[in-house]
Amino acid sequence: MSKMYIRVRGDGFVYDYNEILSKNPDCEVITEEEAYPEKFANPVQVEKAVRTSKKRKYSVTDNLATEDVPQEPTYSNSDVNLDASKDLP
Repeated sequence: MSKMYIRVRGDGFVYDYNEILSKNPDCEVITEEEAYPEKFANPVQVEKAVRTSKKRKYSVTDNLATEDVPQEPTYSNSDVNLDASKDLP
């Protein structure tokens, strides 16, 4: 007989079976195969998935230089500047 677990429907967390949690409407009782499918995966299928997984075209560290990024032009409005500094010494 496989071990039973409790899965919370809202966030998917898996806990060991508990009688109190099993009565909660937000929880569902599941089998070990549903809780941890990676333990029961066929090794042939796992090897095939690893072989056929797509590789990234670019590395995460490729071309992160920021020297060529232009500076944002500054905008100012003389009327607003005069209004903003009206009561300043």
